[in-house]
Amino acid sequence: MLFAAVVIPIVRDDEPAIVFVRRAEHLRRNPGQIAFPGGIIDASDAGAREAALREFEEELGLPRERVEIFAQLEDVVTLALSVTVTPFIGSIDPPVEFAFDTSETADVHEIPLRAIYEIGMLHRGTESVVHDGTRYDVPTWLFDYAGIHIWGATARMLHALVTRYPTVEALASASREKD
Repeated sequence: MLFAAVVIPIVRDDEPAIVFVRRAEHLRRNPGQIAFPGGIIDASDAGAREAALREFEEELGLPRERVEIFAQLEDVVTLALSVTVTPFIGSIDPPVEFAFDTSETADVHEIPLRAIYEIGMLHRGTESVVHDGTRYDVPTWLFDYAGIHIWGATARMLHALVTRYPTVEALASASREKD
């Protein structure tokens, strides 16, 4: 089993937004997928939080000091790769200019928080998983916005986020409090 960590970055602006990366196509794990910045916890990392901040900096090109971690969600296990992911929620004050590493990140997307909370945008669906040569269709969460398709562990983390903070205002309020 592998362990990973991500940051769910929220840009605190007049219209708060959540930041996603599109993983580079040549990567071995999840090429081209929309995800939160993050990755495998290395032996040199002091823990999950340190790994999430290191990957945040590498994948977005923002210094880790720019994000203030204010909460941690329950771990999520990826269905296909059996990776346990620890998600941290962090806030970023504007202005934000990404200088992402193209060897890891193909693109960066900011999606307005209001879109994630819009009824029906985050919805149930199925995900195909192959395990020991057998294909299974398993229920999961899905989110589509402006041509961006989010599924799998990232969509499950989005669901955990909106479950914990049921309104944009609740999340915005939490982002102003210290962890």
